[in-house]
Amino acid sequence: MIFRTVAVGVTLLISSASIAAPAAAAANPEIWKWGPISSSDRAGTAKGKVVLDRPGFVVNGKLYNLPGRSGCSWLKFRWVKEDSGKGAKTYHNCSKTKPLTFSLPTGYMLSIEGRVCRGTATKVTGKCSSWDGVWAQGG
Repeated sequence: MIFRTVAVGVTLLISSASIAAPAAAAANPEIWKWGPISSSDRAGTAKGKVVLDRPGFVVNGKLYNLPGRSGCSWLKFRWVKEDSGKGAKTYHNCSKTKPLTFSLPTGYMLSIEGRVCRGTATKVTGKCSSWDGVWAQGG
């Protein structure tokens, strides 16, 4: 009888550990830092992190626009999805006092690159960085 009670207790313990493992994995997503990426005149800078969580990747970060400089900072992303599709997103910040905070869900992807440029409130005018790797599968 004691053996049977111990066996039931061990079975319940193993079962509860199996249920807790996926919940713990969801609570601890994988995170990679990226940046900083700066425009060629160093008046715009972006940095952040890439988070792998369900349902895919989310790129989080901040885009800074240096005070004392005219114009706005622009951040462009381009990525390749697992199904060979492509994606792109652009952000801009004209504030001289606070960074633009963003969160970009990309789904599952193979790689993502970013670049920071300078411009007006409506378009990029130049002074771009080169495309810089933000995250890539396998490193």
